[in-house]
Amino acid sequence: MMSKRPQQPQHRRLAVAVFMALAVPAAALAASAAHAQQAAPDAASGQADAGDVARTLDKVEVTGSRIKRTAVEGPSPVVVITSEDIRKQGYSTVAETLQTLTQFNGDVVGGEFNASSTQPDAAFLNLRGLGVGYQLILLNGKRMTEYAASSGAASTGVSVGSIPAVVVERIEVLNGGASAIYGSDAVAGVVNIVTRDNWEGNHLRVRGGTTTRGGGDTGQFQFSGGKAWDRGSVTYAFEQLNREPIFSWQRGNIIRTGMNAPGNAGSNRPTFGLDTALMDAGYNDYYWLGSDGRLLYAGDVDPATATAALEHTCRSLGRNYFPMYGSASAARPYACGNANYYDGDTLANKHDKTSAYVSGHFRFNDALEGYGQLLVQRSRSEAAHRTSMYLYNAGSAHDVDIGQFEYWRALDPNDIGGAPMRVWDETTLSANAGVRGTLGARLDWDASVSLSRDEMKSSWKQLMTDRVHRYLFGEALGEVDGAPLYRIDPSVLFGPITPQQYASLVDTIRNRNLSQTLQAQFVLDGALFALPAGDVEMASVFEASHSKYELRPDRRSLGTYTGADRTFNHTGVSGGGPRDRYGAGVEFRIPLLERLVANVAGRWDTYDDISDVGDAITWQASLEWRPFDNLLLRASRQTSFMAPNIMWLYGEPVTNYDDYITNYYLCRRDGLDLTTTAGLAQCGADHHESAWYVEGGNNRRLHEETATSNGLGIVWDVTDRLSLSADYWEITLKGKSQYLDTATLMSENASCLLGKRVDGTPVDPNSGACAVYLAYVQRDAAGKVTGYFLDAINQAGVRTKGVDASLKYAWSGGRFGDFSLNAGYSRTLGYDVQVAAGDPWQDYMGCSYSATYSCGNQPLAFRSRSNWTLGWNRGEWSASVYGYRNGARVNYQASAQLPFYVQWNASLSKKITGNVRLGVDVTNLFDRYGPRDTSMTWYPFYQNIYGIQGRAVYVNLDVDF
Repeated sequence: MMSKRPQQPQHRRLAVAVFMALAVPAAALAASAAHAQQAAPDAASGQADAGDVARTLDKVEVTGSRIKRTAVEGPSPVVVITSEDIRKQGYSTVAETLQTLTQFNGDVVGGEFNASSTQPDAAFLNLRGLGVGYQLILLNGKRMTEYAASSGAASTGVSVGSIPAVVVERIEVLNGGASAIYGSDAVAGVVNIVTRDNWEGNHLRVRGGTTTRGGGDTGQFQFSGGKAWDRGSVTYAFEQLNREPIFSWQRGNIIRTGMNAPGNAGSNRPTFGLDTALMDAGYNDYYWLGSDGRLLYAGDVDPATATAALEHTCRSLGRNYFPMYGSASAARPYACGNANYYDGDTLANKHDKTSAYVSGHFRFNDALEGYGQLLVQRSRSEAAHRTSMYLYNAGSAHDVDIGQFEYWRALDPNDIGGAPMRVWDETTLSANAGVRGTLGARLDWDASVSLSRDEMKSSWKQLMTDRVHRYLFGEALGEVDGAPLYRIDPSVLFGPITPQQYASLVDTIRNRNLSQTLQAQFVLDGALFALPAGDVEMASVFEASHSKYELRPDRRSLGTYTGADRTFNHTGVSGGGPRDRYGAGVEFRIPLLERLVANVAGRWDTYDDISDVGDAITWQASLEWRPFDNLLLRASRQTSFMAPNIMWLYGEPVTNYDDYITNYYLCRRDGLDLTTTAGLAQCGADHHESAWYVEGGNNRRLHEETATSNGLGIVWDVTDRLSLSADYWEITLKGKSQYLDTATLMSENASCLLGKRVDGTPVDPNSGACAVYLAYVQRDAAGKVTGYFLDAINQAGVRTKGVDASLKYAWSGGRFGDFSLNAGYSRTLGYDVQVAAGDPWQDYMGCSYSATYSCGNQPLAFRSRSNWTLGWNRGEWSASVYGYRNGARVNYQASAQLPFYVQWNASLSKKITGNVRLGVDVTNLFDRYGPRDTSMTWYPFYQNIYGIQGRAVYVNLDVDF
């Protein structure tokens, strides 16, 4: 339930909340000190604090509850990944491990294929297919700040890419909503990364390896250790991780470019490439460079003469340009194509990361302890920057001879000295300090302050508008209706561009982004009173936090910048603002009977920002029934909520020029079949348009999203060595925020105008969804796009359901050693979407991954996922086999199912001496790639979520001292 309350000055509200969060611990501190003084005589006689010590040692806090308990399995399923599990799986980073979670079935970029965007090292999660941001990411129970880079006004979230593996003790993944415990974002689950603490000794790990197909050379150095004494401990760690990039040309077996691309290989009518052309403003026909050096208009000559001029133009552009056809059956080419545009694309970026970590605690007395952790990481990443390899006239332009025109050209990285690279320097910091103690014999308290900060600086060589236009079109001679008038030189438009000429078109731009969250928290937990079946336990929490998000791009890239030296083909996303959050919650664990326990929780949250979010009240209730000591039955119901994405709130509006809009409405009106490759290619050739559009801009219309989750499960410890679990879950989300991309908007707009989708499914033009899609696109009387708007909208709802299962088994093989098997499985049974209130629910399980087809972009990557680890130990030898299976996946055009995919990793190690171990890891043991998708007719011709690295081999040296 939400309500908007009168606004108070932010500084006053924050001061009050901080006072509440810190004054209460101060009182508790005084009380605990008094308790310690009273307990001292008893301690001397050896009679006091025994219960406190036992309570501290026997009970731990497990993600999903602040009440400490002895049993790891509770009312909600929690998956635990230890540091040893990460090693057994053969991975180098936390992100690599989390990407194979069975609950991670959402469609996000696999690996680092997003390196060419502005998020070079982002590693986002997407549990249950609800999207990035719908799972709360915690570090030692404290919120992490958002990633300080956005790929547009639509994209940001918390990244786990800044967490080095060396500091991780374990990762706990709670499946299901938990806003009643943690507040906003805990809709699909909670991921809590717990770092090392209270360690003794030192450990050195050196790891090196490479991929067998080239690229991705990796070196990793880890040093960790600690010292413990009677009253405290200190733990420290250091990690250096370096990796070389993987380029598109190094994975020609799956990421095919050039004449090896589908539609080009072995054909005298190549159909794939990024085209180069000059057209009249009405997109009626093309101008080509004739053999006499003058422009020839194809509409004025016979087809054979026009084709000859087109072929001459392609030869003039460079060695890798060729006449390109709209389809393999087309009689004549329509443009000059270049399929090598993607050769230098970075499939995995280059990065160098340096991390340092220290944690410790000190016990002042038996009732008071101080603690703290500090994690700092500095990283530099490099990736290809394709937007600086595409030229066009940005907006209207005129020539003295041909009138208004449209021109576009794809550059070949092989001609300009290689693809330009972006460089990002990122500094992340996570700090947490606090004191904790006991109140009386029953209650524990914990007061802390935490800071999470991410600063991103980036720079690259960017095309500049004045330099590009001056080179392509010469100096402006005047204006026509406010647009520049040129006398263009055809030999420049269609001539080669050397590395020196390209260097004259670019300049260095520099950007700085910042994301930061400061939080104060007080937790009080323990036993309140006794019932016949046991103690009633309670935990309460009080929180206050202040967040800020800033995007500060180079001023020349801002849409409001009017100087001639503004950036070309790149508009920086600017904006930023604060968000204050306050919350208070309480939960109880109530033993109703000896074997029946109820858990109830409630929480209140309030936000100060520019959105319409006011107060949120969430609750949860669950039951744990243990009819036998080895059998647990559990059921739960909880509500949760999601505050609007802070980037969507504060991102400034961005005005861009889109020179490659495919007008699906005109294609379908003309009878083109967009369910076929030929029809789609012809659509792009016949109805390629350009228009200005506005993206985002201080979206105050967004409101909170609310969800209800249900769970029902069983945990059965069949024997001491065999354990099974199974859980059913369902989530209903109302008001889900969804960002409209260009392709989805144009496709849905066409379906609303025509009353049906490309597969024939009827669409109601009067529906609430069509009201949005029709309002966001402007067209002229002929149906051409004159402008459009992109922004996030609150959908009516999403509902999804599924099942999870796990198995743990250990056995002894006698002289053959000891074995263990851990396996997990998750299957989504349904995923429905309602775009606007009153619209029918749409089944999205069969949707495509292209907005052109079916019902739009598919939120689910895989309907089912499973993983397993088989371990073996015998004397000095140790080995493990790790595998995971991604279930069937609909193809790009929603015309068929792609088969399942299985990957295997393996590791083997031997103890050389008492403290030295040597081992080898192989990831993707059989060098497998995802199934080919012949319906994907554009780069990269591959569903990249399967990963592109291929087999990689690493050698590890571990030394304890």
